[in-house]
Amino acid sequence: DWQSQHQQRMFSALQTLDDRSRAIIERRWLKDDKATLQDLADEYGVSAERIRQLENNAMKKLRNAMA
Repeated sequence: DWQSQHQQRMFSALQTLDDRSRAIIERRWLKDDKATLQDLADEYGVSAERIRQLENNAMKKLRNAMA
């Protein structure tokens, strides 16, 4: 059905991301306990702005993979 196909496409698209980008997307959007930009910045030792940039780049890749 459509939902299972969509889930499979999303899973495949996530696999195209590098580990850090995939973790950022999963923790910001897919987990019940969502992480903030600052949470992830502290964890990765970078600025919140850098996390936002990585997140935006990953989202672009996901959109392209899902198109």
